[in-house]
Amino acid sequence: MDTEGNGMRKMLIATDYDGTLNRNGEIDKTTRAAIDAWRASGRYFGVVTGRDADFYNTAKEIGLPFDYLILYNGSMILSADRRVLFESLIPADTFAAIEEAMRQYPDITWFSTADGQPRPHYYATFPTAERALEVRRELLPAFGDRVNIFVNGPHVNIGNTGTGKAEGVTLILRHFALPPDAAAVVGDDYNDMDMILAHNGWAVTSGKPDVVKKAPHTCESVGDLIHRLMEA
Repeated sequence: MDTEGNGMRKMLIATDYDGTLNRNGEIDKTTRAAIDAWRASGRYFGVVTGRDADFYNTAKEIGLPFDYLILYNGSMILSADRRVLFESLIPADTFAAIEEAMRQYPDITWFSTADGQPRPHYYATFPTAERALEVRRELLPAFGDRVNIFVNGPHVNIGNTGTGKAEGVTLILRHFALPPDAAAVVGDDYNDMDMILAHNGWAVTSGKPDVVKKAPHTCESVGDLIHRLMEA
C-alpha cells in the first residue's frame, strides 16, 4: 500500500464524501475516531464534495466534525460556523445555454433548470458513468472556456470557470495560512482526479480503477490514511 507523501507534515485533510468518507451508507467508527484524533492534534479536517449547500445540515445531523466544507465541487466554501469563505456563480445566460444543450440529449434522466439567476452549479444525470464522460467530451468545445465540467458517477457537474476541487483546496490552505503541500487530499471518482493530481494525493483502493491507477498514492480508507499520517 502506498501512503508516501511529499515530505511535508500534513496539517489538513480534504476528503471526498460519497464513496470515500461515507462508504456503504456510513462513516465507520474507526474513521470517526481517527478524525477526532486528527483534529485534537490541532490539525484541520474538511469535506470536498459535489453536494450542495444543504450538505452543511447533513454533516451536522450525522455528527461529522469539520473545520470547513468545500461544496459544489469547489464553487462554494463554508466555514464551520457557516460563513461563506468563497463563492463563484455560473452567469445566468451561461446556465440557460447549458440547460438548452442538455435538453438535446434524449437519454438524460435529470437536469437543472434555469431561473434567470446566477447559480453555483449545474447538475445533470445520465444512465451510466461512461455516458456522462461522453457527454462531458461533447460539451467541452462549446462550454470549456466558460465553465469547468466534472463527472461524478453517472452525473455531469458543472461549475463556473476557475472552480474545482483542486482550486478549492488551494483556497482553504490559504485561508488557514498553510503552505501548498500541507494538504492530504483523498477521493475515489473522476471529479476527484484533478484534486488528487494537483495536490499529490490519495485514492481509496475501492475507487474507480482509472482514478486509483493514476493517483500518486492509495489508502484503504480515510481512517487508514489519517492513522498513517499521524504515525509519520
